[in-house]
Amino acid sequence: MDKLDQRIQLVASQDFSKTVDEWRRGQGDLPSRSEAIRRLVQLGLRYDKEHPMHMITAVVRPHKYEEIRTALIDLGVEGITVTQVKGFGRQRGQTEIYRGAEYETVEVPKLRLEIAVGQGILNQVTDTIRKIAGTGKIGDGKLFVHSLDEVIRIRTGERDTDALS
Repeated sequence: MDKLDQRIQLVASQDFSKTVDEWRRGQGDLPSRSEAIRRLVQLGLRYDKEHPMHMITAVVRPHKYEEIRTALIDLGVEGITVTQVKGFGRQRGQTEIYRGAEYETVEVPKLRLEIAVGQGILNQVTDTIRKIAGTGKIGDGKLFVHSLDEVIRIRTGERDTDALS
């Protein structure tokens, strides 16, 4: 093990300290909170190294798509898969007026965007989608982020981040 000669001050809430202590007790081989935090940082760094790619699934209002698409292309996103979907969340549908008659729709039309990105632009992409898609009203949608273990370009056989560009 490397010589520990660097001190780092960490200011943390009581809730954070409690969570770290609970995790540490479950490990069995960590004598102190500082050892637990050191291990958690190492695990986090290893996770980022082992999972450099992510799949973002965004469910958004259809009229927001063009603005989202333009902004993501400007960020360097190489591809987006778009699917028309229907569903509901908290709003549980909506009331529509058609030819003067009011009727209730149970599922609301949305678009599902699937975007594979590298770790380097993940936060920019999710922040951009959230800002553009957000109206502050129920029904704005959701963002789901999943780690990708492997990506393969079918045509060339390129793998992982090479296959994303």
